[in-house]
Amino acid sequence: MEETPEGQEISTLPQELITEILIRLPIKTLLKFLCVSQSWLSLLSNTEFHKTHINFSIKNPKMTDYTLAVVATVSGLGKICHVYTIHSENSCVTVVKHGCPPKSLPLSAFLLGSCNGLICLFTGSLELMLLNPCTGKFDVFPDLMIQYKVGDGGCYVRYGFGYDVSVGDYKVVKIFSFPQSEGKHVNMVNVYSLRVNSWTTIQGFDSGYINGNVGVFANGALHWDGCHSHISSASSEIVTLDLATERYGKIALPSYEDGCIRWTLGVSGGSLVACCNYEEPNRADMWVMKEYGVEKSWTKLVTISSPVDRRVHISPLFVGENGNEFLVTLGTELTLYNSRNASFKRLANYVSGDFLQVQVATYLESLTSPHI
Repeated sequence: MEETPEGQEISTLPQELITEILIRLPIKTLLKFLCVSQSWLSLLSNTEFHKTHINFSIKNPKMTDYTLAVVATVSGLGKICHVYTIHSENSCVTVVKHGCPPKSLPLSAFLLGSCNGLICLFTGSLELMLLNPCTGKFDVFPDLMIQYKVGDGGCYVRYGFGYDVSVGDYKVVKIFSFPQSEGKHVNMVNVYSLRVNSWTTIQGFDSGYINGNVGVFANGALHWDGCHSHISSASSEIVTLDLATERYGKIALPSYEDGCIRWTLGVSGGSLVACCNYEEPNRADMWVMKEYGVEKSWTKLVTISSPVDRRVHISPLFVGENGNEFLVTLGTELTLYNSRNASFKRLANYVSGDFLQVQVATYLESLTSPHI
């Protein structure tokens, strides 16, 4: 028993029970509880509590809200940031825009990925940032600038951000991709370790053209869709990098029809999601890999026909629990698609045609610190 200042006794719950209660509470409540007592501040600031809270959230999606950080480049207005909360309940997905984004989210940011409640950004000043939008805490470190010999074909730069669970380390991957003959590319790969606070060079790899500027993190690995162009045809596959072993791999994409022009990747509920975008007619097939690494587990979720005449790429962001609602980017628009009536709900209130680029990162709200 503990005594209050008035001398009255109050009961004390076991620490294990307090933890079990707290991991079930939303982040906004936990942030308020930081001021309850020194012992609660110590508990809620503990890295192990952060891991326990995240693992509970991942395993209990019905009790978890996901969040979107959206950075839109708008003609004449620079970059505009919005933050949305995704809530899935009673077979319905709702997306609510916050009144304002975190003050620490730089307007010039380029989103490089998300993991465990942290988002990784390129700030526009040759620096990278790890930001927890919920707590406002961030860590800034220099981007890697290496003078590689660039050939006539130039050089493409690709990024990825994820978590190495084997050592409890966050890593940023930067790929310098150099075109060769016959559609082949040589890729030089560098990895930043938050724990070691330095960049290292790892073994590179050869591939076709890597689509998308940012890799998708799932199951401990980063994923990029790669395309091998040939004289008469083209083939696509997923290129992977395991962050723990720093080894490369490949995952076959689902079977697709002739006319596929672009694959886009995403992750929802921890599962890898892929969209096959077709030119004629302008539509996309969305697939989910129900068992990671098992190619036969690719399952088709929906076919989405584009509501616009122009060619647009559909990218997956979130799949509703009911399997009927899908949050996607439709070209440059953030859109909620309902397969029951084939309807689209546009979520951004910008004038059509104003977008130059839209970047989106989906993440779980957490107390994770960007400092290790």
